[in-house]
Amino acid sequence: MIYPEMPANETERIKSLYMMDLLDKKDDARFDRLTRLAKAAFDVPIALISLLDRDRQWLASCSGDIGVRETARNISFCAHAILAQGIFIVKDASIDERFHDHPFVQGEPHIRFYAGCPVRLPDGAIAGTICIIDNKPRDLSPENINTLIDIGAIVEDELYIISMAMTDSLTGLPNKRGFYKLGEKRFKWLSDNKRSFSLVYLDVENITAVNDFFGHHEGDSMLKRFSTSLGQCLHKNDIAARVEGGKFVVMLGHDDDRDVDTFLFSLQSRIDDLNEKAHEKYRLHYAYGIVPYDPDQYGNLVEMVNNSERVMYLERKNPPQRSFNPTSNKPA
Repeated sequence: MIYPEMPANETERIKSLYMMDLLDKKDDARFDRLTRLAKAAFDVPIALISLLDRDRQWLASCSGDIGVRETARNISFCAHAILAQGIFIVKDASIDERFHDHPFVQGEPHIRFYAGCPVRLPDGAIAGTICIIDNKPRDLSPENINTLIDIGAIVEDELYIISMAMTDSLTGLPNKRGFYKLGEKRFKWLSDNKRSFSLVYLDVENITAVNDFFGHHEGDSMLKRFSTSLGQCLHKNDIAARVEGGKFVVMLGHDDDRDVDTFLFSLQSRIDDLNEKAHEKYRLHYAYGIVPYDPDQYGNLVEMVNNSERVMYLERKNPPQRSFNPTSNKPA
């Protein structure tokens, strides 16, 4: 058996997959309809939608009996398929040097034929495949290949819909729904593993004034620049979201080399640099509140977020030299 290589953009691909929060979910009617359709269209015993995690393959949908919901990634046919340009076809796995001694070829479900179409997330990263499997050798006609590509495109449409439901269209960050969906899982992992973390609630205070003086287009531009600066301060497992208007929230892990103060200093430096280089007649002005995780006080993410907003208003702190002046480039 020949193990699959890793894509060149594997780190970015995994991050995009995690942001979609698709792993370890099953019985999604949208995906199940498509695997049933593929199984019937190609008259095969098994059709799957697979997602390739760092070390495993998760079957988001399975029509037919394959006996498992996840496998090791290094024995996954789909891990080979995501490296292909177009449809990846194995006509007879029993005589293919890559798969002839594969446990699913030698044993149940006795795979002989495999065809996988890579499916991409909205940002272009490949999530996994939709694939069809048969226990006898076969091939696909050009018409069959086009049909599998068409079904793959429908899978991508569904991924886009899922993404849009959790994404803020202006900044590209998760929206409030997306933050809770991603954050609850992260909250549980951090709390179960007794890791230190905080929520930082941020409010771009002069967004209303910028909208009133310069128009909503300029206000939108300011929020996008702020979100870009915010994103540049995050580590790979941090989660930042735009929850409403000019309000943002960050779930921030306390790493060995970074705590809340380090994060705030980094953000402050980037905003200072942004204001220094900008030629607008205003300076971006924000406030923040911090809520450290306390296991005796917070049992879930919702409680912690609600308190972070309260803290932001009661104990809000403003970075120095942040003010709005509609008639001057210089801080007031």
